[in-house]
Amino acid sequence: MRDPNSQVGQYLGGLDGVRGAGALAILTTHCIVQFAPSSTPNGIAQVLGQALTVFFAMSAMLIYTPFARDIARGERRVKVGIYLRRRLLRIFPAYLVIFLICNFVLQAVYLRNAVEVSERASDAGTGMLTDPGALLLNLSLLQSFVPDHLQTGINPSWSLTTELTFYASLPLLAVWLVGRSRHRLATALVPPAILLVAGLAGRAWAEHLYDGMSGLSTFEAEFGAHGVAVLSRSLLGLGDTFAIGMIAAVLFVWTERGELAWWTRRRATAVAWTLVVVGAVAGALLRDVHPWFLGSATSVAAGGVIVLMVDPGARREDSSLVRIASWRPIEYIGEISLSVYLWHYPMIILASRAGLFGTDSVANLVGSAVSVAAASILLGAITFALVERPAMTGRWPFLKSPARQ
Repeated sequence: MRDPNSQVGQYLGGLDGVRGAGALAILTTHCIVQFAPSSTPNGIAQVLGQALTVFFAMSAMLIYTPFARDIARGERRVKVGIYLRRRLLRIFPAYLVIFLICNFVLQAVYLRNAVEVSERASDAGTGMLTDPGALLLNLSLLQSFVPDHLQTGINPSWSLTTELTFYASLPLLAVWLVGRSRHRLATALVPPAILLVAGLAGRAWAEHLYDGMSGLSTFEAEFGAHGVAVLSRSLLGLGDTFAIGMIAAVLFVWTERGELAWWTRRRATAVAWTLVVVGAVAGALLRDVHPWFLGSATSVAAGGVIVLMVDPGARREDSSLVRIASWRPIEYIGEISLSVYLWHYPMIILASRAGLFGTDSVANLVGSAVSVAAASILLGAITFALVERPAMTGRWPFLKSPARQ
């Protein structure tokens, strides 16, 4: 993982590769929905879309690691002000640049809830946001808290709002625990336990509210312009996903400290693969019966994937699986995945506006996915180089360093 603001303190091979594969899976999901919903086997888009769950869990693992280290040491080293500044710089500069271009130049953002207005292979419901209130909500990434504005603008950006909520809540959950107890491992598991309970309760509440609604599909209930969707997209509705990544962070920290003698490499691998299989099977069983808990099952599988990627690093050992996941092309897509993620839906809108993939077919699905991926990766690389990385490192292109001035 090459994010200079992750604070993990070492390169964890494999995570960016997983992130890159996840970005391409989400991109493909949206191409399926937009261009080939009938030509694609039922459930494929829903399964690929669960890559976002892996994103959330992985983010939680990386962001919670320095807090877990503080709890393990009994010494507070994370500076909350610096932490918050870094988290904001991780998201907002790239997001604002991409949103402003997509809104005012390309005019390829949603003016109303995308689920309610979008049509297959069409740019219906898109254009340029001019309403001051809608613009302010989207510029501040607060639109996902307002039912009428959920899934407007760059519609997948709702996930950034959830990420930012997690970033803001983590110091409140973790900082006060440092040095509070001699049972440090148990103490480090308190924040993920809180989010795990909150997430499961939030999912149950959302599903209960949906049971009292009529005329809506579960997809419309989870993403439409109403309160159930706001709850479903919030940290309260997704807290268990972040909790799984935080538990992986605790295992990582205690493993690198050599304080889990029973947690051998063999056991870690066996448990991780078991989580992957159990999560996948549980997801398949829950998908149609309790759809709100599909993400819970997927997060279990995501936890297994994360352990497979980071456990060797905690032990300073080699791993053939990590080497495969660290294949440079897919790893690079993982590095620039935020920008790729933000660019890809406006590219889908532009392709729809141009009428490039009007026929619902597998050929058009492949063509749209390849074209959208190529455009998004190119634009993502440019944005990463000129905006995202400089914002994280403080080294902006075309500006002389202080030493040279």
